[in-house]
Amino acid sequence: VIIADINDTKANETLKLLKGKNHTAIHTDVSIRANVTHLFGKVKQIYGTVDIVINSAGIIQRPSLFTNTSEAEFDKVISVNLRGTYLITQAAVTMMLENENATGRTILNIASVSGKGGRRFLSSYSASKGAVIAFTKSVALEVALKGIRVNTILPGFTDTPMTQGTPDDVRQGIIAEIPMKRIATPLEMSEVIVFMCGPRSTYMVGAAVLVSGGTFL
Repeated sequence: VIIADINDTKANETLKLLKGKNHTAIHTDVSIRANVTHLFGKVKQIYGTVDIVINSAGIIQRPSLFTNTSEAEFDKVISVNLRGTYLITQAAVTMMLENENATGRTILNIASVSGKGGRRFLSSYSASKGAVIAFTKSVALEVALKGIRVNTILPGFTDTPMTQGTPDDVRQGIIAEIPMKRIATPLEMSEVIVFMCGPRSTYMVGAAVLVSGGTFL
């Protein structure tokens, strides 16, 4: 397992949770091409190639009216959520195609239910995730015949460090809109991720799977 993270402390904490050996944490800002180039250079040096890539790096904007969202904040969200996914996917596909047979290799992009239905006060974030969904489908069409599967999941509101700073009134408003009336756990997301990257989903290509507790059906 290669953990590519801008937060070295969190990356090393995750590294300690992994069983076995030969896992690596590499400092990476996914929005910077030089960082991504360095990452895949290290992957090639240590492991030779890559089989599964999960694009999970993401940031959320400060909730605000669209008219109050600065251009700088919009650019930052797009840079990490969309540009980062683009850069990592481009480098990953290039590496996967170095082998004549890329069958079995897969890329999974983490989008958001907000990318399907939108979210008040999160226009930049919703736009970035909607773009990730469209990007996923486009790339999937390009590489399916090469044996590479590219899919995305659309998580609903999930209890992660990114969402834990959500103002309580906003949090409660989101929960009220969820048919299951609760937020998701990270484990509920990871179970779907494992399935979509594994051998039981080999005919899934360009899929955008809702994992949202019933939100935005």
